[in-house]
Amino acid sequence: MTHREKHTQHQRLFFYMVGVGAAVVALFGYFAAAAFERYPLADLDLMKAAIIAVSTCVLFYQFDQLLSTREMSYMLGRASLRWVQVVMVVLLAYVLLPEPDRDHMREVMQLWAIGTWPLILGALALMRLSAVRLYSGADARRAIFIQPGRQSRTLALRLARSPMLGIRIDGYFGRPYKGEQGAVKRLGGLDELDNYLRTTPCQVVFLGTGLITDPQATPIMDRLGDTTAAIYFVPESPRESPFQINVADIAGVPLLALHETEILGMSRVLKRAFDVVVALGMLLVFGLPMILIAIGIKRTSPGPVFFRQIRYGQDGKPISIYKFRSMHVHLPEAAKVQQATRGDPRITPLGRFIRKTSLDELPQILNVLDGSMSLVGPRPHAAEHNELYRQQIKGYMLRHTVKPGITGWAQVNGLRGETDTLDKMMQRVEHDRYYIQNWSLWLDIKIIARTALLVVRDRSAF
Repeated sequence: MTHREKHTQHQRLFFYMVGVGAAVVALFGYFAAAAFERYPLADLDLMKAAIIAVSTCVLFYQFDQLLSTREMSYMLGRASLRWVQVVMVVLLAYVLLPEPDRDHMREVMQLWAIGTWPLILGALALMRLSAVRLYSGADARRAIFIQPGRQSRTLALRLARSPMLGIRIDGYFGRPYKGEQGAVKRLGGLDELDNYLRTTPCQVVFLGTGLITDPQATPIMDRLGDTTAAIYFVPESPRESPFQINVADIAGVPLLALHETEILGMSRVLKRAFDVVVALGMLLVFGLPMILIAIGIKRTSPGPVFFRQIRYGQDGKPISIYKFRSMHVHLPEAAKVQQATRGDPRITPLGRFIRKTSLDELPQILNVLDGSMSLVGPRPHAAEHNELYRQQIKGYMLRHTVKPGITGWAQVNGLRGETDTLDKMMQRVEHDRYYIQNWSLWLDIKIIARTALLVVRDRSAF
């Protein structure tokens, strides 16, 4: 799982240039294709040209592979997928917008889609080579660490593996530490730092948390104030901590956030509106199949149509979730709540089908409409399982910062189905927390699309 990367201001400017550059190439390809096919340039639809420019710029802005350490071929492959997305958007516009000479324009669009592809890849390859020259080699900024901790050593390793980030580590000043593994060379103790700063050009300084309690902290900070270096503080979280540190800003005061969510304010309103609109659409599409499933359940096994269970919702409050009953009715007091397993004899023949296709989850559309659940979010577990895992997994209850979902980031990343080991549940929690801290409407759309594909081809459901 890859966490969202933060980029420096000059790197963000570079990404803006990438988006604009890709849009210029796409527009050039459009006009060149029209000229080659002898389509009158005066008759070209400016709306279509605007759609080409905007869609290309948006989809190629922050194309992180340009600054990735992976091979050029991988970057070009990812760029090709982005280009396919651009083409799909533009072709949709071609279908929907009026066109006086549709046959002639179809030839232009075909040539544009195929002919501009190598131009885009060539432009991105040149931009990547430019990035290598810009952010590494002779132009790299020299950096040192002062009293580094565990996170500082992690940062040093990643900088060493990512020369295009443009920072070259000279070493560190402070007490020796074990497990260095060649990541950072020790340049000396804190008393030797002043001489280094006077004799060696240094553009970046990373301060570890160990400096805070050091008696030399004040004179060192005074000395750094007399340099021209960029100075960063590298925070540490306790060992074995479930938290990951992020930078936040509240009322203009910078904070180090151990856990937060993006689903606040207008983002929460937007997510709720999206949930309601899509859930109503799903009711229109799946209303008849839901009625047929309900009839099938009543006719094939005794018992209620719906299975109702108390689970934990947002803020750990209990909610009632609904599913189509897929098992034979049994006495709940006879045993503990037990997860379904492959070949479980409790599952009815019809239940096996609706579980395999995830149709048993459709009644949770009602949970979405009543506001107790969202379309996308951490999957709610049985209350008994919650009480078990909150004792075994640090940070488990943090997944209840937001509403639970019908599907989630964990489910589309191979963590669907039975969690028969503690490690699997820990991975689920990790993915759930990633979703909470990195939510966007586009991420919800992406998860829903991937869920639809999984329902068709996934074999882990039973």
